Parts: sequence; structure tokens; C-alpha cells
Amino acid sequence: MKALIAILLLSSSAFAQTVGSYLPKQIRKSDKFLFYLHGGVVTELGNNAINQSVPEWGPYEYLNILDSLRKRGFDVISENRKPGVEDSVYVIKIAKQIDSLHKAGVKTKRIIIVGASAGSNIVLNLSPKLKDRQMKYVIMGGCWPDAYKGYESIELYGKFLSIIETTDPHGTCNRIFDTRKTLTSWKEIKLNMGLSHGFICKGYNEWVDPVVDWFNEK
Repeated sequence: MKALIAILLLSSSAFAQTVGSYLPKQIRKSDKFLFYLHGGVVTELGNNAINQSVPEWGPYEYLNILDSLRKRGFDVISENRKPGVEDSVYVIKIAKQIDSLHKAGVKTKRIIIVGASAGSNIVLNLSPKLKDRQMKYVIMGGCWPDAYKGYESIELYGKFLSIIETTDPHGTCNRIFDTRKTLTSWKEIKLNMGLSHGFICKGYNEWVDPVVDWFNEK
């Protein structure tokens, strides 16, 4: 009986944790690949962490988000980032993984990179690293009013979608993207969920749907 319970528990755990930080062992060029970069509270406090300064946002449901994206048909690659590790480490790692996908025959149109809040910085710094004008990126709640100053010295390539919430003090990302000559395209959508920055903390359809639409857009 104990052995049966152990097997059931392992099966349940395996079903819930269906994604990881590594590429699938068998890469099929017809699959859809999504890289997800979580918000900073997960780095500092772990899965389902609550930002104590704004507890009304609730827990950051990291695994719920990953499963929500997986259910939309994506192979999801996401790493639980650790405190003290520079963002550049993850930029280099993801760039190498994308190179591996390309070498396996996966076209850029089958890949999308999504960053929430602090994860947006990694996404933005991946763009000049990859220099792929067809790569699609999403940043969510990633811009304070003066955030653009940190990206003035880099060129941005590819297609960008910014998702913001009207009640989130982080605000618009337009000053990061406006007047960029090397950018293929960019647009920003505003959600009206009344959740402030907490809109990134769960796999809500309100932002997952636009991500899927952006991936499918020609």
C-alpha cells in the first residue's frame, strides 16, 4: 500500500511539474517553444511567494503559470532563477538553447520569449544578443517610468509585445521602443483587471491569450 501511495505521489508531482530549465531530449521542429522568465519575487522567496509589501497581489503561482502556457500547446522552458546570479548568465544560457533549437531545425517562428517584471530585463538583453529580426518577445509589467534609460545603449531587434495593467504603477514601455531603427515591430496592450502588478502572478487568460495571439501573428 505504501509503495502504491508513493507511486501515486510521484505521478502527481510529475504531472504538475511538466516543464524545466532544459530543452526536451527529443526536439521536434514542428513543436512550439516558449521561454518564460518569472518575476523577481520567485527568485528571492521561491514558488508561490507573496510580496509582503503588497500582500493583496497574492502568491506568485509560478507552476500554475507554466502549466497554463503548456496547456496552450507550448514546450515551456523556464528556470527558477537564484539570488545573486547576474541576468547576463541567463541571457547567455537561453541564447545557446535557442541556437540548439535552430541547429535541430526549429525555425524562429516556432519560438517565443516571455518575461514578467524582473524577467523582462533578460528578454530585452536577449534581443541584441540574438539579433534575430523575426524573433517574438513579450514583456509584462516590466517598465518603470525611467526604465528606458537602462536600454538606451543597446539595439533591439525582433518583434515585441508589451502587456501592462492600467492600475499597475510600472506603466508604459513606449520610451524603450519608440524610434528604434532596428526593431521589426512593437505594440503594447493595456489590461483592465484591477490587479495592479499582481496581474503577472497567475496564468490569467487575460494575458495568456494575447501571448498566444502574438505567437500566431504573421
